[in-house]
Amino acid sequence: MKITVIGAGPAGNYSAYLLAKQGHDVSVYEEQPVIGIPWACTGVITEDVFSRQFRLPDEIVATRIEKAHIIAPDKSEVEVKLKNDIVVNRAAMDQHIASMAKGAGARYYVNHRFISLQQNGKVTATIRNKNLGSEVKVESDWLLGADGPRSEVAKAAGIFGERKFYIGLQVTAKMENDNAIRFYPSEKGIAWTVPESKNVVRAGIAAEKHANIYFDEFMTAAVGKDYKERIIGHQAGPIPLYNPKLQTQKGKVLLAGDAAAMVKAPTLGGINQSLIAATAVAEAAATGKDYEKLWKAKMGRDLWLSLIMRKIMNRFSDKDYNKLIKIFGSYKNKKILESFDRDEPRKFAFKLLVQEPRLLLMSGKLLF
Repeated sequence: MKITVIGAGPAGNYSAYLLAKQGHDVSVYEEQPVIGIPWACTGVITEDVFSRQFRLPDEIVATRIEKAHIIAPDKSEVEVKLKNDIVVNRAAMDQHIASMAKGAGARYYVNHRFISLQQNGKVTATIRNKNLGSEVKVESDWLLGADGPRSEVAKAAGIFGERKFYIGLQVTAKMENDNAIRFYPSEKGIAWTVPESKNVVRAGIAAEKHANIYFDEFMTAAVGKDYKERIIGHQAGPIPLYNPKLQTQKGKVLLAGDAAAMVKAPTLGGINQSLIAATAVAEAAATGKDYEKLWKAKMGRDLWLSLIMRKIMNRFSDKDYNKLIKIFGSYKNKKILESFDRDEPRKFAFKLLVQEPRLLLMSGKLLF
């Protein structure tokens, strides 16, 4: 089969690799001139994710993290031990997976912008070569949209649907640190500092509104009044909120990763989900099984539970966050947080609620 992939991020590249390895004729079209640049991501992921899929070279790992601090608005905090968490060089990661796909036989075309599509048994995509200013029509048996949160493929296929976005603002800045992630939940949104090295951090916020104001307040408090002078790189972009009602397939067009809003809602990360989606794309191509059923069987319940958690968190006041972090500070609750994969809330959410009735009371009061 001939398969066209739009977008060379984690979902597109890993799908291309798996599909090419199956023997399909795979072409990947990327709008940017260099794969992986620009990027907008903290790059935090559990290394076990990659070990289940493929080995990530050591040179792509910026640092390994053993602990995180969750800090309340009143400055109280809880320290949580992490297992096998790494911070990756995101551009290098995308380029590495693309090289895997090329090695399996996939062809790549950078500086090519998706314009439109038509379906009539097969899929015909119109793609503009930005180098030449010309357009080509590419016919394929399947087309995968892995072109980010504002997916033009989803719009062209008529399955963009209703989407909500957080605005993510992040910088890379010079800052001495102790190699620990710091996570700052509040009623304004989410904020973080993530170490890239001993003297560089990725610091940023995600908010539904007033993002610029929140960003300035957070950076001044967490990095310093001179934070603008410390900045060595900028990353920003919309972050989709998972919506279980979104359609991810129409005819021969599939969506994966951010293009399908496959993002874990509490922390708004999506690398793992993009890789899982790619395995569903490959399985659907190999077996003819329903794509939506495949990816939902792999991660649909976790994404739904994560969305419920986010909806509750969105109604928290700063006082609620102070109370929540105090609850998580107990030894037995910390152990649950440290023992389970945060990408799989189905494995720990119920146990945590049963063990800690105060969480059930808080969530029930705010959800209903």
